[in-house]
Amino acid sequence: MRLLRLATTLNSTSAPYNQFSLGLKGRMQQTFCSLFKNEILVDKEIECLHSNGSILGMVRQLKDLLKNCNYEVIHIHSGLTGIIFLLAIFPLKLRLLKRTVFTLHNSWNVLTTRNQILDFIIMLLSNKVCTCGVSSKNSIPNFIYSLIKNKTIAVVNGFDHERIDNVERSRSYNLHFNEKSDINIVCIGALNKTKNQIALLRALKSIDINAEVVFLGEGANRHHLIKFSKDVPENIRIQFKGRVSRDLAIEHMLEADVSISLSKGEGLPIAILESMYAGCYMILSRIPPHNEISPPKDRCTFVDVENPPEITDSLLNVKDKILSIKEGRSHSRHYSIENFSVHKMLSDYIEVYKSISRKEFI
Repeated sequence: MRLLRLATTLNSTSAPYNQFSLGLKGRMQQTFCSLFKNEILVDKEIECLHSNGSILGMVRQLKDLLKNCNYEVIHIHSGLTGIIFLLAIFPLKLRLLKRTVFTLHNSWNVLTTRNQILDFIIMLLSNKVCTCGVSSKNSIPNFIYSLIKNKTIAVVNGFDHERIDNVERSRSYNLHFNEKSDINIVCIGALNKTKNQIALLRALKSIDINAEVVFLGEGANRHHLIKFSKDVPENIRIQFKGRVSRDLAIEHMLEADVSISLSKGEGLPIAILESMYAGCYMILSRIPPHNEISPPKDRCTFVDVENPPEITDSLLNVKDKILSIKEGRSHSRHYSIENFSVHKMLSDYIEVYKSISRKEFI
């Protein structure tokens, strides 16, 4: 089976590459085609192409790739690349829409209006639509869902625990946090209003804890967040490290005591699954995707981000029981693998691929 994968970007946080392409490496012939230039070195076993940000360039690239129509499955990971694919096959090869799978990687309410329109078009035209979990499926407006429900499948996101195990075995144990900190906290995600890092900084301004907080990610709110963090008491050290490699992010999870996400909206976040397996205690906003993950109760606190005292209380609770938190790092591992293994996710996708290609998977 030959598969063509279409995504906007290929970087350290790219789920289409990290979870899908790497997960299926060696099991099928894959071509990964992205709109923007690759930001990381890619595996030599996976053919990776990009159009350096040019939409017309990607249209031409896809026309060349599809000349012989020898891809059994085309997996589309964004509405924008779906539209580009549509332009590339119009008007003579529209039959290739029968070979398409579209994955909605987020909850509908998180998408911009532009992306909602693009995703809606591609969901209507694709053969199969997969959502990154039940909460993502439930977020689709009723009218839209009524048009696509017969071809829509909720496939719960999975993470690669073997990658975390490999990082843990091979890491140099250079410390990413200050040894003098009582509590090490990691916060992973794009620095924007939806991810809501500002709510954590506001809570930190009003509590007395000896901690270090590392923010991993880039985004439009970076300057504002750094400026706001200057008002946090000095006994709470804060670092903004930007976007880092996936392995380096995992090293931070393995060292952190707590992973915090106060996001207002998500798909089914891989970073939360990885942090849970890596041993972090979780402080999570009470939103459907986080509720779907539902870490063991002794390893997680849910908070209402519209109620700041709940965030403050959760941090003080961590301070009071930090010793038991450090000792209980392994409590979530079995739960993580049993419910969110990347192998289970990929097995479900393989069944979807088979239903489209009607060929045996090799």
